Amino acid sequence: MSDCTMRIMNHEVRGSGPAKVIKVVCFVLLGIIAAAALAILFGILVKLLWNALMPDIFGLPEIGYWQAVGLAVLAHIFFGAHSGTHHYDRSGRKKKDVPAGETEKSPFQREMEQDYAEFWREEGRETFKSWMRRENGSGSEDS
Repeated sequence: MSDCTMRIMNHEVRGSGPAKVIKVVCFVLLGIIAAAALAILFGILVKLLWNALMPDIFGLPEIGYWQAVGLAVLAHIFFGAHSGTHHYDRSGRKKKDVPAGETEKSPFQREMEQDYAEFWREEGRETFKSWMRRENGSGSEDS
C-alpha cells in the first residue's frame, strides 16, 4: 500500500487507507468525548451557581444536575443567539443581512422615516429655532 496524506480541517492524516480511517474515527470520537465533557461541566456549573445564589436571593428550591441541564437548554432556546438562522422573503430569496441589534425596516417604517425627514426639512428646523429663541429669551433671528 502506498503512503498518502489526507487533510482534515487543520490536521494532516498520514498513512495507508485503513490507517487514515482509524485516525479519522479517533478524531471524531475525541470530538464527541470533548463535547460531552464540556456539557457535563456546564451542567455542573449551572447547578452550582443556581444552588449558591437562587435559594438565598429569591427563596427558590435547589435543583439537581438534570434540572440544571434542562434549565440551560431552555435558556438557550429563549435567549440564545440564533446567528445560524437565515430569513427568507416570500419568493424564497435570502433577505439581506441586518447588523446585530437592528431589525429590517418594514415599508411602513421606511415611509414614516421619509415623512419625518420631509417634515423636518419643511417645518421642523424653523420651529425648533423659534422654540430656542423663546427658551433663550432672545428676540433676534439666529441662523
